[in-house]
Parts: sequence; C-alpha cells; structure tokens
Amino acid sequence: MTGPSVSVVIPCFQAQSTIALQLASLSDQIDAPPFEVILVDNDPAQRLDEAAADFLHSTAFELRIVRAHEHQGSSYARNVGISHAHAESLQFCDADDVVSRTWVRNGYLASQHTELWTGESILLAEAPFSDGLETVRREFDASPPEWTAPADKQTGPFPVLMAGNFGGARSTLLELRGFDQGFAHYGDDNDLAFRSRRTGHRVPVAESVRIGYRGKWSAKQRMRRGFHDARARRRLLIVHGASSQSPVPPWPVDIARCLAATVLMPFRRSVSPFDIAMRWSYALGNACGALRFGWPRTAPASTPGLGLNPPSAHLDDPPKGTITA
Repeated sequence: MTGPSVSVVIPCFQAQSTIALQLASLSDQIDAPPFEVILVDNDPAQRLDEAAADFLHSTAFELRIVRAHEHQGSSYARNVGISHAHAESLQFCDADDVVSRTWVRNGYLASQHTELWTGESILLAEAPFSDGLETVRREFDASPPEWTAPADKQTGPFPVLMAGNFGGARSTLLELRGFDQGFAHYGDDNDLAFRSRRTGHRVPVAESVRIGYRGKWSAKQRMRRGFHDARARRRLLIVHGASSQSPVPPWPVDIARCLAATVLMPFRRSVSPFDIAMRWSYALGNACGALRFGWPRTAPASTPGLGLNPPSAHLDDPPKGTITA
C-alpha cells in the first residue's frame, strides 16, 4: 500500500475546543491527493484524544496523534511533527483556524514548484468560528481559489514565512534543522525564513493556498501580541545581523517617540488612548528584546532541530485510527 502524498502537521496547545472545526475543514477537500493529518499534542492537560475522536476513522485522511510533552512551544511541536511525517511534501496549519477547500491540493502543487512556500491568510473575527464551518467558509472561501504557482515576491531584506500556513519538502526542512526552540512561541517562522534564505532557498508566496485566520481582537490580546511580536522581531534582527537594515528605530529612540506621542495625545483628536497603548506595547517589546538578546552573556542559546529525529526513526508508527503514545 502506498503512503500519503502529503503530511499535514498541526501543533496543538489548548486546542480541544477548536481542533474539530479545523479537522472538519480538512475532511471536505477538493481534488486532494492522499494525505495524512498529524496532531502534535503539546499540552498534557488538554483532552485532544476526545476532541479528535470523531475523525480517527475518517475516510478523507489518516489521522494520527503524537505526543510532544518534553518541551512546550510550537517550534518543538512542529519539529516532532516533521519527524513523524511519512510524506516528502509537508503542509502546516494551526489548530484554531480553517483551511480552504483547495488547501491540500494547492499546497501539494506549490510543493512541486518550490522547496518552501508561505500561503495567504484572511483575517476573520471570532464570531464566524462559533457559528460553524459553513459560516466561516462563506467569509473567506465562498469561491475556493484555483491553483496558481507561487510567486517570488519577497525581494527585501526581511523574508516572511507564516508558520500557520506554509509547506514544502521534508528533506529541505531537515536540511535547515527545522524550527528553533529558542524562539518557541514568537518569531520561529521568520527565523526559519532567514535561515532558509541564507542557505539559498527562497520563500515564495503561494496565494492560492488560503486559510481563514482567527483574529485575536480584545485589547488585552492585541497589546500582548504587539509586545511579543516586537520582542521577537528585535531578537531576529540581532541573531541574523540585520538591525542596521531595519526601519524599526533603536529602543531609546522608540521610547522617546512614544513619550512624545503620549504628551501630544490631548492635542491630536485622531489618536485614541488605545493607539498610544499599542505604540507602547511595541516600543516596550522592542526595548525588552534589545536588552534581553543584545548581550551575548544573557541571551538564550539557539536550539534549532529540537524534536527532530533521523528520517527512519518513526517508520513503525501505528496504523490508521490509532493514537501514538
């Protein structure tokens, strides 16, 4: 019996309330080649087995659940998923989003054209996800995208790879040593893009490989995200020696500009307190990243490849319908 043509890897942390919707979206793919879905359980407290139980014997794909409890973070989880994958063509999505009906097919075709690609995401509010798959699909996938070849649009100094919607060759990801657990929760995808470019691999954009992305809309969520994104971005610039090319100012200048914007806010009607709060979240993240990662003695070590195993390590995975312990 031939194996799958595509391995879909989904890191799962606190995913028990969202994973069923994503699996449902993978169940009605159009013209998809044979594919497997690997759920990487990165949270021993979640009840992932129960949440995915209805799909263990799916006729649409082979589903396996593998454990990744030794370290927490999407980087480690994705590396474990790569190790367990049976196909050469890999695709990655997140547990709380929804993929297009042509996602597997178009992603597989993209992987035949390039060793790595990053897809397109449509930002959606939370409400459609609560109303079921068809409601989400009407928001971003009423007419599923037809196949178009990836375009190499990333000509600037800062390549972007969206870990929640990307794919490519398993051999290439092994060559790059997968994701760096030093980034763990933020910035691991763009770190992979930097390392990919450094070794001569481009990261073209596959616009026909589309997902509906669940936005985090509360003020607290947005501010927290802004802080951590800015912190990770500063670390990326330091690690890859790209600070001089960045439009982001050094952190003292950034803080000074925020102070000036705060003082002038009463005189600028177009600027809201939330706008100022967001500017502060980015500025403080930038400062934290510079102070935390700019000193070699205090910066954590990079650990790419944590969770990866040799290609033959998992060829004895249990068959369809079983849960890997």
